[in-house]
Amino acid sequence: MNEGIAVSPGPVDAPGTAAALAWRLAPLAVGLGSLALSVIALGSRSLTSAEAASLEAADQPLGAVVSTIVRDEPGQAGYLLLLRLASSVDVDERTIRAPSAIAVALAAALLVILGTMLLGRVGGVVAGIALAANAGVVVASREARPYALGILGIVLVTLLLVIALERGGRWRWVPYGIAAAALPLFHPLAASVLAAHGAALIARRDRANLRTAGIALVAGTSVTAFLLASMAADRFDASALGALDLGSLGRGVAAAGGWNPVLAVGAVVGVVFLFRAAHSSAPERWIGVLIVGLSAAPIVVTLLAAVALPVHAGALVLCAPSVALAVGAVALLLSPTRGLVAAGLAVLLLFSATTISVRLRQPVDEDWRSLAAAVKRVRGPRETVVVVPEGSGAAFAYYAPHLTTMRFARGEGAWIAVRARTADSAIDASRPYVATPRYALLRQFRYGEGLRLQHWVRP
Repeated sequence: MNEGIAVSPGPVDAPGTAAALAWRLAPLAVGLGSLALSVIALGSRSLTSAEAASLEAADQPLGAVVSTIVRDEPGQAGYLLLLRLASSVDVDERTIRAPSAIAVALAAALLVILGTMLLGRVGGVVAGIALAANAGVVVASREARPYALGILGIVLVTLLLVIALERGGRWRWVPYGIAAAALPLFHPLAASVLAAHGAALIARRDRANLRTAGIALVAGTSVTAFLLASMAADRFDASALGALDLGSLGRGVAAAGGWNPVLAVGAVVGVVFLFRAAHSSAPERWIGVLIVGLSAAPIVVTLLAAVALPVHAGALVLCAPSVALAVGAVALLLSPTRGLVAAGLAVLLLFSATTISVRLRQPVDEDWRSLAAAVKRVRGPRETVVVVPEGSGAAFAYYAPHLTTMRFARGEGAWIAVRARTADSAIDASRPYVATPRYALLRQFRYGEGLRLQHWVRP
């Protein structure tokens, strides 16, 4: 049954075994392309404080990891368990970042299938490529953070929704309900897309036998609400993140669009096309509601959560699958004119290559690898090491495991690592840990845009 599912235009239905095989292999090809983009020089940058803290929480016995999740990090449950599996193989930078690269590759491959079901073959392939070539997604795939897993969760659960809608049958809603309930384990913000799923079902209310769909959605949402409540309770006392402002919100949305003007314009054109019911090749309206909701829901939930909780606008990169699907819709608009889809895709890839190159070549924010090497090289026998703040201790310990750090400076001198963007702010941040006058700061070095190393001595 294909009710409500768009069918690709004539050229993609050309007969031939080779053509049919090529379309079947398209998800694999897009997934492998995404993986290749992610793993190039994967270990070239040092771990950030956040990555090292996640590794520290995951690199312990499974029971201890579960205890840490329940007690301290319920919002990173899925990723910490995945990181625990990776750390059992090795704890080098490439290995612990590999789960993110694999998650994004799977998401890109599955998005080709999802896009094909919603927009036709050409639209599906374009959507998958748009996600794989999104610079924000590429950056997320190269970090040991839960964003990549959240993107995979959104694509997977939405695919299960569309499969159940297209093929019908009560049993097909069971995997969807289970996956929907587990969405907060991928990433708390990923659960917001259940609102988009509900909006799509309402827009599709003319279809018979949607009662099972509603039951599955309500059941999954109920479990999700319970999990999110426990995660929110854990976040009420968090102070690591500042208040959300328009600047950080804009940067989060820009990351979802890959900082790419072609992706942004394509997404807007795609959304307009999806809601132009008069256009002969436009898919049904519920598809537009679903795609728009996949972006709108995370943004709205982030704004609402920011009223009471510390939030990170960087998580808005989870809107990237929606942006990619909207760009895939443009393929339907361009497909009647031969060559326009290929030309548009070429322009998209050209801009994507540029933005990816720019983002990956930006100066690092924290180079803990170089800082730790410098401390090991220059620290005197009666000098102590202090790492400020506490959340950065795991990063320093990763690169200098045999160097003992102190909470306060002692001895004849001290080397203090502090996260700060200016020399003055670094001094202000380190002063509570040094009981000497300000002029006792002998020298200061910078390792990345936001990391500094100070050498304090006794006057």
